[in-house]
Amino acid sequence: MLLGEDVSFAINESNSFKVECGELGKRVSRLLELLSDLLITTDPTPLYLRPINCMVAKLKGHFEAARRIVCNCKHRNLIWRLFASRIAAEFEELFHVLDAFIGEMEWVVRLYESQTRGGCLKTVDRMSPTVSVWSCIATVEMGSSLDDRIEAVNHLASLVRHKHDYKHIIVEEGGVDSLMKLLKENCSLVAHIAAANTLCLLANEDNEGTIMKEMVSTFIKSLSKTSPISKQTQAADLVASIAERNPESKQHDLIRENIIWQLVILLSSEQSTLELKISCSNALWKLAQGSVSNCRTLTETKGMLCLAKLVAKEQGELRYNCIMIIKEITSIAESDDGFRRSAFTSSSPAAKAVVDELLRVIKELDATKLRVPAIKSIGSLARSFSAKQSRVIGPLVARLGNTDQDVAMEAAIALKNFVSTENYLCSEHSKSIIEFEGVPLLMKLLNSGDKSTHPHVLALICYLAQHDSNSNVLIKAGALTALQTIDPKVNTEYPELKTLVSHTISKLQSNLLWSNNKQRFQQASYSLLQNRAKQLLTL
Repeated sequence: MLLGEDVSFAINESNSFKVECGELGKRVSRLLELLSDLLITTDPTPLYLRPINCMVAKLKGHFEAARRIVCNCKHRNLIWRLFASRIAAEFEELFHVLDAFIGEMEWVVRLYESQTRGGCLKTVDRMSPTVSVWSCIATVEMGSSLDDRIEAVNHLASLVRHKHDYKHIIVEEGGVDSLMKLLKENCSLVAHIAAANTLCLLANEDNEGTIMKEMVSTFIKSLSKTSPISKQTQAADLVASIAERNPESKQHDLIRENIIWQLVILLSSEQSTLELKISCSNALWKLAQGSVSNCRTLTETKGMLCLAKLVAKEQGELRYNCIMIIKEITSIAESDDGFRRSAFTSSSPAAKAVVDELLRVIKELDATKLRVPAIKSIGSLARSFSAKQSRVIGPLVARLGNTDQDVAMEAAIALKNFVSTENYLCSEHSKSIIEFEGVPLLMKLLNSGDKSTHPHVLALICYLAQHDSNSNVLIKAGALTALQTIDPKVNTEYPELKTLVSHTISKLQSNLLWSNNKQRFQQASYSLLQNRAKQLLTL
């Protein structure tokens, strides 16, 4: 304030550039007025002081620049004449800077006024990046309603997605602390999700991992046994949201090493409510999706046995979530040989319990929503089963005849994994499918089933035909005729199967020819023996 008054006094003392000094005086007066308003509106002290501190520091710099220029206008001497043009240019540049600054000061005053405190988001897009961030953070800290604060958090996330530079500005202007405060407040899940998702975006650039450490610490505290069940439930829901919306964050070591264990403990606890278990299972499902490390952690805990028990005794959403977790684990196992061999060994009680429950779901539960992921899971584990474990083949073959085409198609896809050339036990598994009378069901699907199942059924028939011992059964069931009929359309409808279908037709034709020739030879041999016997009898 004193510095501004000094500038006003210097303006009155100037002997040159009267017009410019007059214009400057108007701007200085306006800034002093705004500064006075700001001091009034921020009493008592607000929660977020960063804009005030920065604006006061900038204002001091602008007043000092103005005083320097005005001091050059006191005397009309030779030096003044030499630098008159430069002084005029400095005035113009200063006016431009002060006009912009007045706009920002007006905004800051409105930001702290009680009736609009934290409610200046509508004008954010017209402000500089730093001022835009201030507006959002101030609203998070001081917003008059929770909805306004949530909107501000979401706007911060939008700024980060729009331009990478905003991450640095938000951190520099104290945004992380404000978001952490909201995350720890006793407020709605929507607010917590918004804060957590924005923090995750900022954490991606946090090399020291400070943001993620504090977030995980907050989650662990909320998920601990000493927390109220309502708080545990909300924390689990929050973890699920983060895992779903921020794939990078869910891969973090701290999430894997701390959160997953805590969720499994709550899921297996007898004291937990159904609602809490549903939330924990949903969080584990989202964490498991596409993550080898998280799935490995799940199998290294008591997670697998816990999931098997819950699938066995629970119903509804909890059972569904548990099956979906298993589906994610087995999907990872299908594509990761090392993980599959470690998690699904034949000697593992947990793996056996999971497989037993999956087979029970496939055989006994007439619910497509549960059967489809259960069938997918068994199919993903196809390379884990020995030739002796034909018990897993029978239920899949039976589902080929299911009236629900989604179930039938998944059964065909799963069986395809057992007999594809990538499975070194494909020959043994193909014999099991034949023994369980799978060929008639496949032919029925191919001839009258939904068209979406045809490519999978075609592939399965072709894989079965690669083994000569299956040829007669397939030919008698009409497979060769069906393949010859569909062959002209394969190139346009299922081009990826063209080579496989053509090769299978040739193989079946060759086996049919060999079988016919063998049969003729046997008939000729039999006739020859009969004639020889007659000749001997007449002697």
